[in-house]
Amino acid sequence: MRRIVLLNAYDSGSHAQWARGIVRELPQAAAREGVGLTVEEFTLPGRHWKWRMHAAALTLVERMAQSGALAERIDAFLVTDMLDVAQLRAALPSAHRTVPIVLYFHENQLTFPDHPERPPLEWDRHYAFMNVMGARLADAVWFNSAFHRNLFLGALPGFMRALPSPRPLELMEVIAAKSSVVPIGIEEDVFQAGKARSNRRFGPGPPVVVWNHRWEYDKGPAAFLEILEEADAVGAAFRLAILGQSFDQVPAAFGRMMSRFDDRLVHWGYVESRKDYVECLQSSDVALVTAHHDFFGISVLEAAAAGVHVVAPNELAYPDHFGEGVLHPREGLTDAFIAALNAPASNARDDVARYAWNCVADMAVKGLAEVSK
Repeated sequence: MRRIVLLNAYDSGSHAQWARGIVRELPQAAAREGVGLTVEEFTLPGRHWKWRMHAAALTLVERMAQSGALAERIDAFLVTDMLDVAQLRAALPSAHRTVPIVLYFHENQLTFPDHPERPPLEWDRHYAFMNVMGARLADAVWFNSAFHRNLFLGALPGFMRALPSPRPLELMEVIAAKSSVVPIGIEEDVFQAGKARSNRRFGPGPPVVVWNHRWEYDKGPAAFLEILEEADAVGAAFRLAILGQSFDQVPAAFGRMMSRFDDRLVHWGYVESRKDYVECLQSSDVALVTAHHDFFGISVLEAAAAGVHVVAPNELAYPDHFGEGVLHPREGLTDAFIAALNAPASNARDDVARYAWNCVADMAVKGLAEVSK
């Protein structure tokens, strides 16, 4: 029986969704290969991300010790990018310091961009360096998309040249050699919703345009609002379902959106229930994507799996997922959006079938087998 320990230092959003899928699906994928496998998870709440990067490893080792999890053999640690790999290795008891560590990058601090809708933030190289050293010291590095992997590796040479000499040598080559792409799995409930499309949530009427992302600048709310206004100016008919989690600092575009399109709103605000969230997607027609940043784009993939017509820019991680019928130049998004309102048939369900959890779990099990030989 192979034993995997998952350390999820930031248990929120897509990090939490990924971890739940890993714990549930990897034993089943291993069983399909005739192998016994267990996954034990240790987590910390998804807040204070900088403090997580500084202290999560030590805290999680303490919790593993208290639970007795370190009293038995471990075949591999699977950890997330909010954790300091070097600290983890040092904090482990000597019997576990040679256990392989797989580092999973949901995002990274080296290439996390500023966004045109937000004032520039001061970049702290320290957290970028922690991610770089984590990738160097881990036994395997998994990125959630090829776009993410290529972006990270491409940024390494310039980042390292900006640091004082002497510097670690051949860093990009070493990390590239042990890196691969293992996407986040998409839950079966949205695929099932896509097979049984329904408007029961919002009833009959003009097409429902859905926003199912975080209410933050990197998802492009001002650009989203601008396209809605341009479509409205030429007489396009639509309704709005604004989902997604909001935080203390809400971009001003959301207030303007509520005021401008109050009579078009069929839903406003975060949906706590997963069942209700999936039903909202099932009852929506068009997903207009205006993000300035997406290393993966789980909300976009969920909309596609649920049969929503996706209109997205032909950049970021989206070309990893979709073909030409979904992707458009940013300057052409308004025209593509208006065309989608007139014919909002599903256009991307087939593209995302390979992200079903059973497919992704098979990839992860094979990757773990390689690193824990």
